[in-house]
Amino acid sequence: MRHIVKAGELPWKPKYFPGEENPFGDFKALWEVHGTTQFEVRITRIPPGGTNTKYHTHTMEEEWFYVLQGKCHICLNGKWREIEEGDSIFKPVGDYHIFRNFADVPCEIIMLGSNIEGSKSEVLPEPKPPEL
Repeated sequence: MRHIVKAGELPWKPKYFPGEENPFGDFKALWEVHGTTQFEVRITRIPPGGTNTKYHTHTMEEEWFYVLQGKCHICLNGKWREIEEGDSIFKPVGDYHIFRNFADVPCEIIMLGSNIEGSKSEVLPEPKPPEL
């Protein structure tokens, strides 16, 4: 366990969705370095034109997101919204969600989620992108 971590010194790791060969952006696994057990926290970098995951929900977990830099879109329950630096987003249990970066620069987001034993992810096809 480490109380203080210099996040800028941590390496970026490619993020894979279970069963996928291609990465979905990359992240810094702060929860691993801190040794947390009740929640996961990471910094995620979503590349231009990319995403960080599939359109999914968690059966028992809440998540909170904070945009550190850049801007991108989040789709919550089929509705796309643009988010940008300084925005705070809460995703309750059961809401389907995905981030997608339609900009030409990376978007970095802090992601904090509860870690509940027995929670499952459910995936749906990604909704049609917004008209930009």
